[in-house]
Amino acid sequence: MGVFKRDILGLSDKAFYRKVFAVSVPIMLQQLLVTAMYMVDTMMIGGLGDIELAGVGAANQLTYVLDICLFGITGGGSVFVAQYFGKKETVGIKRTLGLILLLAAVVAGVFVAIARFAGTFAIGLFSDDAAVVASGLDYLSIAAWGYLLKAVIYPYGTVHKATGHAKLPMLSNGVGLLSNMFLNWVFIFGNLGCPALGVKGAAYATLIGSFLDAAVLLLLSYLKDTYAKAKFREMFTDVFANVREFIRVSTPVLLDDSIWAVGQLMLNFVYGQMGTATFAAMMIVGTVDKLAFILLQSIGTASAVVLGNTLGDRDSFTHARTYASRFLWLSGLVGAATGVVVCLAGIYVPYLYTNTNPETQQLAIQTIFTMGPALPLWALNFTIICGVLRSGGDTHAAAIIDLAPLWAISVPLAMLTGLYFKLPLPVVYMMQHIAAVVRLFFALRRSNQGLWIRRLV
Repeated sequence: MGVFKRDILGLSDKAFYRKVFAVSVPIMLQQLLVTAMYMVDTMMIGGLGDIELAGVGAANQLTYVLDICLFGITGGGSVFVAQYFGKKETVGIKRTLGLILLLAAVVAGVFVAIARFAGTFAIGLFSDDAAVVASGLDYLSIAAWGYLLKAVIYPYGTVHKATGHAKLPMLSNGVGLLSNMFLNWVFIFGNLGCPALGVKGAAYATLIGSFLDAAVLLLLSYLKDTYAKAKFREMFTDVFANVREFIRVSTPVLLDDSIWAVGQLMLNFVYGQMGTATFAAMMIVGTVDKLAFILLQSIGTASAVVLGNTLGDRDSFTHARTYASRFLWLSGLVGAATGVVVCLAGIYVPYLYTNTNPETQQLAIQTIFTMGPALPLWALNFTIICGVLRSGGDTHAAAIIDLAPLWAISVPLAMLTGLYFKLPLPVVYMMQHIAAVVRLFFALRRSNQGLWIRRLV
């Protein structure tokens, strides 16, 4: 990260930090809302019992993979949108929006088909408990239709974040999530005269919340003067004009995120095979994981946007390396502070799930304590791979650095310790940290080489 200097964070550069806050704060608030609602969702579903919690958790593994795929598609698009914005080229931004809308719609359609026709198989990968599978299928058969709405939410949200309107997806997401929380209370437990629908009620609430999120986001996009205020002709005329360069940059991002998601599914497969209590505990750990990642992701995403804008602006091009160094120091400090908070939260959060059994709660507490010390590693890796390297289109290197430790270290060690030696969950979970150290070594090396500093548009 370079030699420490008196003002290594660039605290005197107010213009830089105005950009950082303009992007990171709305993203942080949006993620905070998402995580808060996720916590409420899991607590409400957990109130039905371990079977229901594990069933919905297994069903949401398919949703998780879709989210990762959409993040990969729009992440590649964000590289171009950010640089087009730095160059002030509106036509390129709108054409990129059209391209990622098309790609997102195709991917979402594939996942709806999987949920409808292979849902039992998909859920059964994570549990061989028939009751868990049945509960998960009840949820997935309804909630999967919301995948098509995600194909609108992700592309429009990406354009707003990369062009200085990050507040808009935050507002629409807030409407959707608050609606989801309220409808969960109504549908799951049968309040306000509605029948108690259990996990099906949670699915209906999720679907309606996603619809409201998409509707509000489109409304705000076209009511306000934004770069996403594009006519059909502007988005889809010559939509494939720059597709070769888009594919060159975006394919590694999509493959990286998709193969990463498959790796995470393999890890969750291991947790599922370790028993229902273990898998339910990981659903609780996932809540804290999401809370921890709020700040880390906001800094990393801000780095991608700010560096992308900088590389697109001819007058600011030379500042890219300096800004990248600042983001690394910021992410490391934020990761360390977040790790302390996570360890403190780990004492209390599992007990919020009152209807889960004591074994599940204790496994969750112990696992959360193994997460805290690793958060600075997570923060630095995310910022370098998803922020610094991707901002200049160095996506091939980013993908290799991201995936090789996952598949060569994390997955084999998890299977060895969890399924062969049958060690407890906290030990199996801790094996992931070895890969994080290896990943950071190569990520820092690539970042310091400066090969990522490229203008794409």
